[in-house]
Amino acid sequence: MLKIDAHSHVGTGAANWTGKQVVERMDTIGIDKTVIFPFTEGYFHNDDILGFVDEFPDRLIPFCAVNPWNKKEAVDELERCFKAGFKGVKLHPSLCGFNLSNKELVNPLFEVVEAYNGVVIAHGASDLYNCPLEFARMAARFPKVPLIMAHCGFFWMWEQACEVALENDNLYLETSRVPMFETRKIVEKVGGSKIMWGTDGPFAEYDWEYEKVKQASRNEEEFEQIIGGTIAGLLGIK
Repeated sequence: MLKIDAHSHVGTGAANWTGKQVVERMDTIGIDKTVIFPFTEGYFHNDDILGFVDEFPDRLIPFCAVNPWNKKEAVDELERCFKAGFKGVKLHPSLCGFNLSNKELVNPLFEVVEAYNGVVIAHGASDLYNCPLEFARMAARFPKVPLIMAHCGFFWMWEQACEVALENDNLYLETSRVPMFETRKIVEKVGGSKIMWGTDGPFAEYDWEYEKVKQASRNEEEFEQIIGGTIAGLLGIK
């Protein structure tokens, strides 16, 4: 069983968190791999990410982050990152102040992701910038781009998140920060093949995020899918 954390920040920003610290924490509960990307507050950059991956090539998976308001610079940066070996991109509509479905700002980024067979993970809490319907619009607009809704629309929109995930084959839910009750309900509604485990590292309680998914899974097969199978499939990891 491959265990993969689909959501972890690294570098300098809201916290200082190195690749070594990520791997050390992974080892406390036997996690195989982690998707890493920059903190997305203020001015962020991607240059450190591949350095962390070079240090732990079998453990860390590089995603970049861009601010769509930078327009052509964001598109160029995203293409540069994919050419350098990044596997996907993190977007944070709330912190950067844009609607996820903004055609002018976000469509060019999804076009690059599609061209490089990449993956998008976006902050998906329940505010207007990144509510579930924003994800539904982008998933429908770019059906070949795997789109991950971090935090499952929590607090107030997790039920709508389930609905749009079931309506769009390319839309997936990630479990970090979602309480136990809602996690159980989400798993019941959409099943493990549409859900992946993440921790929002270094912020969330690492052990509890793992145990939460283990308890919410209805059987061992579903747990294996959520704890690593879903994201591994999107990234082509055997």
